[in-house]
Amino acid sequence: MFGKKEVHLIALSDLDDARDAVRRAQADAPAEEAAGLRRAARILDELAERGGEPRVRWARGVLERDGVDPVTHEVAAVRALRQELPGLSLVAAVELAREAKPAQHA
Repeated sequence: MFGKKEVHLIALSDLDDARDAVRRAQADAPAEEAAGLRRAARILDELAERGGEPRVRWARGVLERDGVDPVTHEVAAVRALRQELPGLSLVAAVELAREAKPAQHA
């Protein structure tokens, strides 16, 4: 038990930095780039509005892709997360699956 390595899922998000960079680029962009930068800004704003912690978004994405509802199939959700990230401990997978529940049913 004490010798087992555990993978900790740490997700970093540079979303705010990306939004700022796109807005700065928009300010002095040539006309042919302006429309694309406006669209990029809208996409980043939509991502920011979804909110939530990146690791929970990751878990939700895995579960959605695999068609697993963590509310009704918690064991399958834990299994899917551990298969996606080998080394993820049972405790960490259970926590992620539980945190993904409200995120999916908001």
